[in-house]
Amino acid sequence: MPNVTFFALLLAVIEMATGMLILSKGRYVKTGLMASVLFNLFLTRLGLRYPEIPWSGRDFLLNRLATLLFALLQLPLFRVHFERSLPELLRAHLR
Repeated sequence: MPNVTFFALLLAVIEMATGMLILSKGRYVKTGLMASVLFNLFLTRLGLRYPEIPWSGRDFLLNRLATLLFALLQLPLFRVHFERSLPELLRAHLR
């Protein structure tokens, strides 16, 4: 694959930005969650681990189910109001 280093670094930047958004507060958390869910849905489409016949039942169980479940488990977080960021929560807890 040409330019694999560029794409690997781009993916790292996107993942770090998503993580930083999720650790913040307010609307930024929702934006980070949306990016995370979309990324996991992309991984579900891409498939992972073991090569199988595409879109067979075994392929879905081995390569796609765990990622899809992780994306679905993030959906209830969209109903939560994130008033404080993780650093603020840790600072308040340590006082």
